[in-house]
Amino acid sequence: MYGLNKERLALAKPDCIVMHPGPMNRGVEIDSSVADGDQSVILKQVTNGIAVRMAVLALAMQGQLQEQGLIEAIAV
Repeated sequence: MYGLNKERLALAKPDCIVMHPGPMNRGVEIDSSVADGDQSVILKQVTNGIAVRMAVLALAMQGQLQEQGLIEAIAV
């Protein structure tokens, strides 16, 4: 199996972090003990994911929206 479990995580450096963009398939892709463990930043990653994607899209669309006169320049 290819999933991340405690045994495989033990082979990693002690200061590594565990990330997953979600949704995760617990027990297949990642073991629940790893997903909820001390090295996991999955909850932070998922919590901030929507805001980050919206910000990236806003910056990517800024030029088009300005050309159409729909917005003024966004301060970055």
